[in-house]
Amino acid sequence: MTSLSPADIRHVNALSCVHVLRSAPGALSISDVAARTGLSRPTVDAVVADLESRGLLIGAVSDQTNSSGGRPARHYRFDADSSIVAGIDAGPTNIRVILANLRGTHLSRVDRQLSGTLTGEERVNAVVSAITDAFLSSELSPSKLKAACVGVSGIVSDDGTISQSFVVPELNGVAVARAIGEAFDAHVFLENDIKLAGFAEHHLGAADQAENIIYLQIGHRISMSLMIGGNIHQGAHRSSGEVGSQRGMRWTSTSVHGQLTWSSAPTAEQVFANARNGDRDAMAEIERFVAEIAPHITMVGLAFDPDLIVVGGGLSRSSDPFVDMLRTEIHRLVMLEGKPAVTASTLGSDGTLYGALALAFQNSSSALFGIEGVPVPDLTHRGDGRDTP
Repeated sequence: MTSLSPADIRHVNALSCVHVLRSAPGALSISDVAARTGLSRPTVDAVVADLESRGLLIGAVSDQTNSSGGRPARHYRFDADSSIVAGIDAGPTNIRVILANLRGTHLSRVDRQLSGTLTGEERVNAVVSAITDAFLSSELSPSKLKAACVGVSGIVSDDGTISQSFVVPELNGVAVARAIGEAFDAHVFLENDIKLAGFAEHHLGAADQAENIIYLQIGHRISMSLMIGGNIHQGAHRSSGEVGSQRGMRWTSTSVHGQLTWSSAPTAEQVFANARNGDRDAMAEIERFVAEIAPHITMVGLAFDPDLIVVGGGLSRSSDPFVDMLRTEIHRLVMLEGKPAVTASTLGSDGTLYGALALAFQNSSSALFGIEGVPVPDLTHRGDGRDTP
């Protein structure tokens, strides 16, 4: 059995104190924190001093005197608004930004539509402008932004740039994260949009109780991502899930950009809308589509054996028959007794946005709290303003 080092013990103690202080509705004394964590007062005092020096705690003197009638104990309130975290979905046709404080309370959201042909620089500037607008509506200073994750359509390389994107090729090789980070003096990094959508399902969506999932997004294109142990699986070339890059399939046979093509209507949305209205041609096309993609999903599922397959994107509404049809076909193809569970996403088109916010918290713990491993807060609460004392 491996014993914990003194550094490991200090780290665990700090995590316990941060959890208690961040979750407390009001101010706590050193004794309060010690009682709730089971740690000694000197240990708590050292952690509190470090957190206060980082601006994470605000000192306050209690109105009540202590039992001996002496000077009242000093209390500390977690300052959730001391730093702001952003999740950003920088899609090909729109930009979405959500801001949250350190408790995960949603402070502001901005949605912007993009039009026309934009250069890489113009796209980056549009993201910076959207973040600035989000801060304006939150009435907080942009200087408080400490961490942000940007979801992008493409393969994100180890150096943080987009190494290859068929959807927004103008961003290939552009230092997107560095430009945004320099604009706000914040820790900013990129991640693939579909991987973020799968990550969001694990943290606050349909797969919040599942550790290993396949996330399948079907909309204008078809994409996939894998979560292993609740974390994004990247692969050797960081291209895990890029199923839309396979030649000879419907989504690549007529378009180098992997766009899904349909015969009964111009777009997938129209095909599915027609099917809901009883159009036989539309329903027949969906059935053919399911028969075409189900063997590929089944093959991945048998190799991976996930807890859950989550179907997201514009074609995954629970009111549509598509998910039921896909589940039925996958189960028919699997000869084993253990059939993979298949369900629709609960986050819809917001998956990438909330996944970016969750990953920004997870990957920026040191920048935000001074220690690694602080858990992602509850992001399901949509606050209507800043925390108050």
